[in-house]
Amino acid sequence: MLNKPHPSASQLKKTTLGRLMNLDTLLDAVSNPYSALAGVIATIGTFVVDSLGSGTIVLLSLTVLILVVGVFREASKAAIYEQGAIPLPIVINVSSATQSQSALDALFNIIERDHRFRKHGDNLAQHLKILREDLIHEYRGNIHDIERLKLFLQFTRRDLERLKTQPSTDTIFHLAYIGPASVGILIGTLLGLDGIVIYQFNKTSKSYYPVIEVRDRRLKENIYSYQKFKLQKPQPTQPRATVAIDVSSHKLNLNEPSIKNYGDLIYIKSLTMGTIKPEEDWTQYCREVFATLNNAQRHYQEIQLVYSMPVALAISIGIAARNYWNIWLTNYDPKTGHYCHLMKLNDIQYYS
Repeated sequence: MLNKPHPSASQLKKTTLGRLMNLDTLLDAVSNPYSALAGVIATIGTFVVDSLGSGTIVLLSLTVLILVVGVFREASKAAIYEQGAIPLPIVINVSSATQSQSALDALFNIIERDHRFRKHGDNLAQHLKILREDLIHEYRGNIHDIERLKLFLQFTRRDLERLKTQPSTDTIFHLAYIGPASVGILIGTLLGLDGIVIYQFNKTSKSYYPVIEVRDRRLKENIYSYQKFKLQKPQPTQPRATVAIDVSSHKLNLNEPSIKNYGDLIYIKSLTMGTIKPEEDWTQYCREVFATLNNAQRHYQEIQLVYSMPVALAISIGIAARNYWNIWLTNYDPKTGHYCHLMKLNDIQYYS
């Protein structure tokens, strides 16, 4: 569970004492900074003791004390990484020139603000054998190369499942996605319904911030009224419909023929002028989109989805919708102004 509490101080103390007897912990302690400090003090102290002719007991006691502190700190750190929920920063980059490593560094910096996870990258490698390269997933091809994109999605799901099950404790994915919203929805379909924090990039501050915590089925909870969108929908008259999601500063062109001539138009427009603010309830946005899609797929044989929205919202919609509905995802082509079909949600199959 995402909100699973970390061990209490008493629990950690008991576990730490057990770890003190663990050979791996003792070996880790040999290479920590406290051991190095003890070595320096012992070396310099030896010369001082020799010159003074006394102080051997004091030097030995101080050296042993520093070593014991080092061992205890290693045991405490190991206990943290064997209990509770461990945050795993994940970067998925799809056909973007943005540096994935910079995004990963940003996620690590956010996680390491919690004192329990200082030097988190080093600790993941040391205690869980998870390396930084295991946390980055990149697709460098053309997103319209559908078969290749499907393989990427399938392999990414497999790799993420391995990361989830690799530690003996629970993990929380801290996800930063870089790429088009269309594939962002597909990325969402390969994720589970809990243990995920989704981040959005702020172009103004050039920083990432968490906007959605995925827990249980909260993204799919029923709504009784629209709080974030204004809904416009006709009585169904055609077998096909476009669901248009407008929640960004870049507005949709609803008069474009690929929308206008497709079928009925269901339009949900954000009540705010621009994009979603960080402090808003992003989960409610997802619920209202999901409810709109769920209702539409009951009345139409085929749906195409067009959108202008943040990628974090796109991922949450994919998590909620999964890969079951006959819904076309589209990708806007700035050269032609068309909303081109990319892939249907139910075109991608995942295998355990």
